[in-house]
Amino acid sequence: MGITPRPAVEILREVRGLNSLPLAELRSLADGCEVRKAARGAPLFAEGAPAEGLFVVRTGEIKVTKQGKDGREQIIYLARPGRPISEGVRFDGGKYPASAIAMRNSSALLLDNATIQRTGDQKPVLLRALLDLRAHREDRTLALVSDLSLRTVPARLASFLCALAAARGAKPGQPVTLVRDLTTETVAGRLGTVREEISRGLAFLERQSTVQVTPDAIDIVDLEKLEKIAYGPRRASQA
Repeated sequence: MGITPRPAVEILREVRGLNSLPLAELRSLADGCEVRKAARGAPLFAEGAPAEGLFVVRTGEIKVTKQGKDGREQIIYLARPGRPISEGVRFDGGKYPASAIAMRNSSALLLDNATIQRTGDQKPVLLRALLDLRAHREDRTLALVSDLSLRTVPARLASFLCALAAARGAKPGQPVTLVRDLTTETVAGRLGTVREEISRGLAFLERQSTVQVTPDAIDIVDLEKLEKIAYGPRRASQA
């Protein structure tokens, strides 16, 4: 038996900015949401299609991605349940600047732009919340551009592993095991490189005695040294 998805209002309450709205307004927005589904590998929306509105992941996992002319993929970010996808929030008749692809069978709530504009005319707090949401995403995207332009693949990979370790509550001096639940291709897409570079990067980090790699897991054995590779000595000393 499958897991019953949570009510739309509960999902919207997890979204940055929207969680500051009164419950009655959130319920009104939830009532206006449409549920969209995408099978594994299928698009929730495609780059160049007319922008529809705000998506919030309901089940599964969605990657927002750009495809190069040479076929290489750059994953901008991954969105899991409760995470918003705000690229389609616009009122100028514009199009999606990227695609959103289901990593596994997924569904999302869609709050369309017409509803957003109509509600926002009466409740400007909604538009402020979405403006903050778009600004936050822009900040993250610019950080990604800087990361891809100015840092080596081993440094980006070390940073990625440090972020995963931090999400699991890792502390310096304590080993942590990361289950390899993302494919090498997915990690390469997130870090703006190819799978061969990820394999070489992991081998480099092993030679530096910071990690031990197996087919199923990555054991971080020296988090402090890994942070120095990721951020440099100054940033690591401040962590």
